[in-house]
Amino acid sequence: MTVRRLFVEKRQGFFDIPAQQLAADFIETFRLTELKTVRLIRRYDIEGLSEEEYKAVRDVVFAEPPVDVVYEEKLPDFPKSRSFAVEYLPGQYDQRADSAAQCVQLVTQKERPAIRTAIVYVLVGTISADLLAKIKAYCINKVESREAALQKPATLAEKIEEPADV
Repeated sequence: MTVRRLFVEKRQGFFDIPAQQLAADFIETFRLTELKTVRLIRRYDIEGLSEEEYKAVRDVVFAEPPVDVVYEEKLPDFPKSRSFAVEYLPGQYDQRADSAAQCVQLVTQKERPAIRTAIVYVLVGTISADLLAKIKAYCINKVESREAALQKPATLAEKIEEPADV
């Protein structure tokens, strides 16, 4: 089965309150004048669903059409912006991915699919590379998360190497 990628963002204005709060936090913390807005986008990588199953669960499990904007496979280009994604480290519990997999299983009445999530931060404005590094360090808790690759993986199966004998 192939990996499908889904991006879900709260509609701007009334529904994207966490993104507005984060933008205000960045402006205050880093004394930014060049930041216009922040967009928080949830990314789901899904493996193990047929086309029909995917269509059945897309707007039921992953998004609420009146509140969310959904992008499939690729994000649109955001002019004058920088972006990065944050995901949980392997072995850390991802409640959003687990809940989504359970909900998909309830709807399809089949095996639970493999799902991974990440948060994509899009910083709209003229952000320097130095400032971007500071913002990443501020957003990424090294104990539980890491910067995620922006490319879609070929599979969600994790390769776990067996540790050497002690």
